[in-house]
Amino acid sequence: MTPLFICLAIVTSAFFPASVQGSICGGNELSIDFTKPEDAASKATWPLPDKLTVTEQGLGWEAQAPESIDGWIQTKPLAVGLSWRTASSVSLRVTIEPAPKPFLLANGQTVTSFVGQVYARFSPDAKNWSTWQALNIDNPFPKNPAGRLFTGTLGVPQRERREYCDLMEAYSKLDVPWTDDEEAMVGWIIARDVNYFERSLPFIGYVEFLFEAPLHGGQPITALKTYVGYAVSGFTSKPKDPNVAQNRDIPWRFRAQ
Repeated sequence: MTPLFICLAIVTSAFFPASVQGSICGGNELSIDFTKPEDAASKATWPLPDKLTVTEQGLGWEAQAPESIDGWIQTKPLAVGLSWRTASSVSLRVTIEPAPKPFLLANGQTVTSFVGQVYARFSPDAKNWSTWQALNIDNPFPKNPAGRLFTGTLGVPQRERREYCDLMEAYSKLDVPWTDDEEAMVGWIIARDVNYFERSLPFIGYVEFLFEAPLHGGQPITALKTYVGYAVSGFTSKPKDPNVAQNRDIPWRFRAQ
């Protein structure tokens, strides 16, 4: 995870002034080393464990290069935004290492496999998810043997956020320790409507990635690296209890029970 930084200069008191304005920008990373079985298994899943295995060479299978299987890699959820302020849009960057290598067919023709496709989806609670959205393939990058690059964005339409914003306004009028604490507010929403996120996905709390590609024998995947960037409003009211705002600039952490 990269450090958070303030996009616009602001002046703060010991905790918060009556209000703080500006944009808070940040980014979270997930890097998977497929040459290390424990690291890979803790951060991703993949099919066909009897064929696709993780060794010091990476995630792959023993076969001649022309042979391939339809493989995929799905990452575990990556938390984004802040524990007290959620994101409604994120920018995405994914690299897969290495790039496909050319191989020789039986007819003597040399070909290079398709680089694959990366998809992303989001969730407010790590249980209810959006549909998968395809990222853009960066065409020049696969020519680099170091890897392949995919980029894109995920966003929540304002219409989808309307009810959530109304609930946010209602929560701000309650006698609570900190009216801008979205984590506490989400707990309040779920206590009123346990199925709320089954019908509405009003913000991005977690992101997952799915990589699909023909995996050729002898061409293991060594690494999958993701970066999710976001910008959220820095406007906030002063907490009634300053303790609830301490050490809260950490990624979103609410999860469905």
